[in-house]
Amino acid sequence: MENKPIIIGIVVIILVAAGFGFWYWSKNKQAPKEIPSLGSQIFDKTQNTLKGQMPDVNPFKDQKNPLDAIYQNPFK
Repeated sequence: MENKPIIIGIVVIILVAAGFGFWYWSKNKQAPKEIPSLGSQIFDKTQNTLKGQMPDVNPFKDQKNPLDAIYQNPFK
């Protein structure tokens, strides 16, 4: 019976030390530096440069009918 308070005291001291250690560790935990890997560099270089924009590919945008320059409609 005499050893019971000593064991309880040791357990409490260990728990307090573990709690303080965890608090100190989580407070001073630093974020790892982000070093770009080879995979992320390749991924960045292979992305679409248009980013959702469609280029204007209509060669007849100024002309309503491409045959107007070749054939004149006699009924006009």
